[in-house]
Amino acid sequence: MSLVRYALPSLLLLYFLWRSLRQRVFLLGIPFLMFMSFSVFFEKVKPLWVPGRLDPVDLAMAWLVITWALYFDLLLPKRRRNVRERQLFGPRLQLPEELVLVGLAAYVAVEVALTAVHYSGLGSAVTEAKPFLFFTAGYFLLRGICCHAGRADTIDFVAAIVVVNTIAAGLFVLHQGLHVHIYNVTEYQSIIFMGQQLTRSFYFMPQFLPLAIAFCVAKSKWGLLWSGVLVVTLGAVWVSYTRSLLLIAVIEIIVVLAVRLLKARQAWPALKRGLQLAGLIALLAALAFALLPTQSDYLLSRLHAATSGGGPTHDVNVQSRVSSARTAYRYLGSDGHLFGAGFVSAGQNPQVSEIDVLASDLVWVPTVYRLGLLGVVVLVALFATAGWRAASLSLTGDGDAEFLSIVLLGVIIGVFLQGFVSWTILDPERSPLALWLLALLAAETCRRRQERRLAIAESSAAESVTLRPCQARGYKDAATRVNGLRAG
Repeated sequence: MSLVRYALPSLLLLYFLWRSLRQRVFLLGIPFLMFMSFSVFFEKVKPLWVPGRLDPVDLAMAWLVITWALYFDLLLPKRRRNVRERQLFGPRLQLPEELVLVGLAAYVAVEVALTAVHYSGLGSAVTEAKPFLFFTAGYFLLRGICCHAGRADTIDFVAAIVVVNTIAAGLFVLHQGLHVHIYNVTEYQSIIFMGQQLTRSFYFMPQFLPLAIAFCVAKSKWGLLWSGVLVVTLGAVWVSYTRSLLLIAVIEIIVVLAVRLLKARQAWPALKRGLQLAGLIALLAALAFALLPTQSDYLLSRLHAATSGGGPTHDVNVQSRVSSARTAYRYLGSDGHLFGAGFVSAGQNPQVSEIDVLASDLVWVPTVYRLGLLGVVVLVALFATAGWRAASLSLTGDGDAEFLSIVLLGVIIGVFLQGFVSWTILDPERSPLALWLLALLAAETCRRRQERRLAIAESSAAESVTLRPCQARGYKDAATRVNGLRAG
């Protein structure tokens, strides 16, 4: 097993570097593997985590910057670069979703400045605001790369991430479901159920389960590979014993199928996919009860507890999260409800230590405490506008464009819902890539806009051909514009 722990991350790194020789977007495999970290033993690749005096999140941010610089040849002399520097962060911003993100970034900057002035410590305020600062910076770095990469290359890269996540999901099932000792960590919870010891941990859990589910369900054609990927992914959700993840998986499946049903000539394929999913889920349930009877009974007992005894609102975990949100709100006092406490440290306010503990179970705890109710509204608006954009693209595109948009819609909804049981985009260890899904969405939006401009230019050129011969010059001008758009 020790050999697997060291060989797997090295092989994954070599694979992404090899693919990057032909598809440069695969350079992003480095920061994405760092994002997955413990689930694929990537902490064992020591050269990427040097110098050790830096926090892992700082190193992840540094490698994202390095990846971005390598992608755009910024480490080469200027005369040898292939990409115009003005496109390093992609084309102009899209409204309204990116305007909301810029507004959030500006709000965070103001809060950092006010905290620094009030407590006379800029360094401390910046450190406390690091998750917000890193996910904003990471977003624009990813946006530049993804906007430059083609759609086909982007889908290939996302597919590779899904496959790697499936490997992690398989290891997770073996460790937590079948109790094969794979990860050298102590689980945070141990339960005795029906005379058998069960363990729970999210420390080494696969990080892209919502992506894998949306990707598999949205595919127009299934083969053995993607059927297996979905089964293993749902198996990881099953042995996580996490009711919220199970609910998110169901909602994602419903959303993807609903979008297909709304599109012309896709009702029967959507119904067919629904029947296939029902068959796969039935197969998974049969395998789970046959191979993991105690674990499956434990999951069912948790589901029953959530639907009985007064309903979900009376569940202990739900009540605990509501209590956490109320605690954060109460700590603000009447003067801080709207704008929050800013980015104070534990040394400046002892309440911060408790907020940091509560934050891992609810993304809204650090949001309301740091940015107040206004921050909550802005963050909700960010997901709402992104969801609207993804839904619009899903309903208007076709082929790969439609597929990628539907996947992103499912993931956006999944991550938003996951925020009610986790800190998701405010995870302090993974903040540089926290908004990867929004960066992919921005890139797809830019591609659609470019394709529309190209179609209009081609239509103008075609119309010019049908006009009088003396208008040949106008045709040449239109053709020149088309070629310019293609080159851009």
